[in-house]
Amino acid sequence: MYPYFRRVDAPRWSRWKFYPGAMLVMPTRFVLLIIDGIFLTTVVQLLTIGHSFKSGPIPNGCRKKLIHFMYHVCCSFFLVVAAVRTSVTSKEFDYSYYLGDHYKENQKKVQNTSTIVSNHVSWLDPVILIKNIRPAFAPSAEFKNVPLLGTLIECIDSIYIPRGGSEESKAKALAAIRGRQELIEETGKYAPFLIFAEGGTTNGSGLIKYKKGAFFAEKTVRPIYMKYKFGSVNPAFDTIEYLPLAILTLSWAGYSCDLSIMPDFTPNDYLFENHADKGSERWEVYAWAVRDAMMKSGGFGECNIPLRTKLLYESYMQRHPGAAEPPIIDPENKLLTGANLLSPLTQPLTKTDPSPQESMERIEMEDYSLKKKLDPRVGDECSVGGEVEDLEKGN
Repeated sequence: MYPYFRRVDAPRWSRWKFYPGAMLVMPTRFVLLIIDGIFLTTVVQLLTIGHSFKSGPIPNGCRKKLIHFMYHVCCSFFLVVAAVRTSVTSKEFDYSYYLGDHYKENQKKVQNTSTIVSNHVSWLDPVILIKNIRPAFAPSAEFKNVPLLGTLIECIDSIYIPRGGSEESKAKALAAIRGRQELIEETGKYAPFLIFAEGGTTNGSGLIKYKKGAFFAEKTVRPIYMKYKFGSVNPAFDTIEYLPLAILTLSWAGYSCDLSIMPDFTPNDYLFENHADKGSERWEVYAWAVRDAMMKSGGFGECNIPLRTKLLYESYMQRHPGAAEPPIIDPENKLLTGANLLSPLTQPLTKTDPSPQESMERIEMEDYSLKKKLDPRVGDECSVGGEVEDLEKGN
C-alpha cells in the first residue's frame, strides 16, 4: 500500500537465518561498537582540551586533522564490524533542462560549496557519510548541552538548528542555516553541512518531497544520494522501530552502500522563469529541480505522500495503542479512502472542507457499508468504526 515506506525484505526473513547470528554474532558486534564509541569519545575529549567552541570551530591545523583522522578510523571500524561495504562515485549530470543550455558558463562561482543535500535511508547513514565525505550536520539545538555528545557534534563543525512548530522557531532555524551558508561560502571557515532534505526516511526506493531549509536562501547545493544493497535485511529505517532494526542488522551481514556525488547545483533566473509552475514559491521550484535531478540520476521513485502520513502508517504498522488505519493510496501515489475521498490527514483544510473528525466518520461509514455488503450478518449491533461483537463470538 505504501511502496516507498513498506518493508521490502520481510518475505526473506526466517528464524533459521537470524537465530545463529543473534546468539553468536550480534552480541560481539554490539560490544565492539560500544568500545568503538567510547574510544572515539575519549580521544576527541582529550584533543579538544583547552578549546572553547563558543569562540568558534577548531582552527585548521594538526589538531583538527588528527580529529578528522580519528573519526575516519572509528567510522571505518564501525562499518567493518557492522559488515557494511561502501563506495563513492562522482556522477556526471547535465542540468540544462533546469538551468538552461549555457548554465555552466553563466554559473555563479563560490569559494566553497556550503550545503550538501542527501536522501535519508538508514541509521547507518551518518557513519557512512562521515567516513567518506566528512560533512558537518544540522542536529537539533537540544543536543548542544548533552555531555560528550555535544563535543562530538561540534568537532565536525556541525550547526545546531532550533526545532519546533512555532513560526518563531522556524524563522530562527532558517536564519541559522542562511548564516552558516554565507559564512562557508565566503570564508570556508566551517566544513560544508549536510541536510537530509526529505525530513524523514524511506525504504530507499523513492524520494519524499523536500523541505524548505536547504533551498530558501538560494545558495549552491551539492546533491548526493545513497543506495543500499542487501540480502535478507534492508537497513532502511522505514516503518520498523530502531531496536528491532539494529538487532536484525547486526545479526546479518553482506550490506553495501553506494554513495554518489552529483555536480553542484546553483539556481538561476532560467530555473525560476521556465519552471515557475513547479511551486508557488521560489524555494519550492529550487527544491523540485534538485529532487527531480536526483531521481533521474539515482533511479528513485517520486514519493508525494506527506511525511505526516508516513508517520501515521508507521504508527499503524508498529501497532501502537490507538493508532488509526492510514489512508489508502493508489499506484500513482495519490492518497485515497474507500470512496476516493482525499484524506484530511494529507491535504490542507479550507473553509469548505469537513473537519478531520467529520471526514474520519465518513470513512468509517463507508467501511461499514462495505462490510454490510460482504456479510449480511453485520447488523445494527455493529457500531460504526467499532468491533462486530456477534461475529467474533461466532453468532
